[in-house]
Amino acid sequence: MRIQKDLIRAEDAAKDRILKAAFKLFYSKGYPNTGINEILEEAGAFKKSLYIHFPSKKDLGKAYLLEQEEAILGFVKRIAKKEKKYSDFIKSWMRMLRRGLKNTYIYGCPYANLSNQTHDEPEISDFVKVALNRWVQDFEICLNDITWSSKKTKTESELKEISESILFYYQGALQLYGMSGDFKHIHRLEKALLSLDK
Repeated sequence: MRIQKDLIRAEDAAKDRILKAAFKLFYSKGYPNTGINEILEEAGAFKKSLYIHFPSKKDLGKAYLLEQEEAILGFVKRIAKKEKKYSDFIKSWMRMLRRGLKNTYIYGCPYANLSNQTHDEPEISDFVKVALNRWVQDFEICLNDITWSSKKTKTESELKEISESILFYYQGALQLYGMSGDFKHIHRLEKALLSLDK
């Protein structure tokens, strides 16, 4: 029984190392430029461990996308729970985003980067399209409890339009930041998002 538990623990540890290595390499080198052997070497893991958890590189790519989605949206949801006024929500989010860009997301949005690198892989492309709808829905839920400067409750269609605009501005700004490293795009993002409070 103990041997079995130790084996399971070892496999879980190998899976975590593989994910961390893949995430690091996908973000810093790009998905197409990262090979399976490179991931295994970085993780200090064997092929068998990889294929037990991830039958293909595409499965690793999807795990990466899910992890990034969870990190970004989880972060936004936590801020929305604390900040009930739209302008405070946006300012807090942008403050934390700037901090994250300095320390973690130096090449822009990791989600968008991998998505842009896999247009020729329909399985990942379809996965991203579904995820984008989830992003919009999650923002709609967050914004549903927000207080607007007009004090007027937003309709369902208004919340959807605002949520889509947030996604549009966010991804555009992060792509420009990733390409240039210039924080002016993040300042413009904040202005654009604050202007949605009508």
